[in-house]
Amino acid sequence: MTKKAATELRVGVFVVAALVLGGVLAFVIGSQKNMFQPKTGYTAVFRDVGGLRPGNAVLIAGVSVGTVDEVEFQPDGKVVVRFRVISDAAHLIRGDAEAGARSDDPAPSIVSIGSKGLLGDRQLEISVGDEALPEWDPREPLLTDESGGIMAQVAHVADEVEGTAENLRLMTDPFRDQQMSGDLKEVAHNLAAITGMLATGDGALQRLMTDPEVAADVDATLQNLRQTSAELARMSRSVRQIADEIRTGDGTANALIYGREGREALENVGRASGELAQLLSDVRTGDGTVHDLVYEDSADELVANLTRASDDLAHITGEVRAGRGTIGGLLIDPSIYEDVKRLVGDLERNDILRALVRYSIRRDEAAEEPSVEVER
Repeated sequence: MTKKAATELRVGVFVVAALVLGGVLAFVIGSQKNMFQPKTGYTAVFRDVGGLRPGNAVLIAGVSVGTVDEVEFQPDGKVVVRFRVISDAAHLIRGDAEAGARSDDPAPSIVSIGSKGLLGDRQLEISVGDEALPEWDPREPLLTDESGGIMAQVAHVADEVEGTAENLRLMTDPFRDQQMSGDLKEVAHNLAAITGMLATGDGALQRLMTDPEVAADVDATLQNLRQTSAELARMSRSVRQIADEIRTGDGTANALIYGREGREALENVGRASGELAQLLSDVRTGDGTVHDLVYEDSADELVANLTRASDDLAHITGEVRAGRGTIGGLLIDPSIYEDVKRLVGDLERNDILRALVRYSIRRDEAAEEPSVEVER
């Protein structure tokens, strides 16, 4: 190889190496666009980082603000992740390490592991803390949430699907029993028979579904029930109004129920019931006439006497109704009535008889006047 050719080869190798080095630098610098900005370091502790490794992006509210520096185990088996965030975005990470994350407090910043896609690289995702909280102390590990991420959601969905499949299996297992299958067939047959009778039979339900008159009667009945319900509601309102008026008014009912008159009336009723009870006790245990009439043989004699008297009265009324005797003749025989009427008329026209009557009256009056003695 000539000297010229060797020189050209060395120049070519240098140019290629320079191009490769420049491309690598451009790739690194392009992927680390925050390389020359000041950064603040933080830590977070996880049970499982799911493939997170140094160099993965750190995002706050979906914006890339830093990179993961280290991922290493702790003595207790947990994984500590150290990462840096540009200082301009550090004020968005807020919270109180001592207070933690409580539901009734303002929401602090939470760190979770996400993914760029189902097969993409892992990344740290940090939520923005509430403005009421102070900026997070970088010396304290950030609060973490290991339930997020697409893979965790996929695992959760898989668990849900598995639970649903198990429930379906438990639901369908009873259908393997031939007895249950036969029962279901019988139930289906009975339902088909019932629906057939409803469609083609002549029962009340069939008429209700097909006969407009029956439907109209049912509607009228429901209307009557509604009217009755409305009447009952009005009646209850009236009763309630009457009760309110009795309670707040000053009438007799209020006085009897709420006033002194009511208490006095109840006391009087109580005394009267007590006296009545005492009277009944005296009648039951005493030896008076009422006791003899109720509890002794005197009652039987009184009833026998009343029976005989009623029999005699019935006999007399029968005789009178038959026209026997003077009273019967007066009531039945019209000729006796005419004779008595004529006699009375003759007496009224007799002057001598009237003079005798007047004389008798004057004599009786003179006999009734007291005699007065005059001293001489």
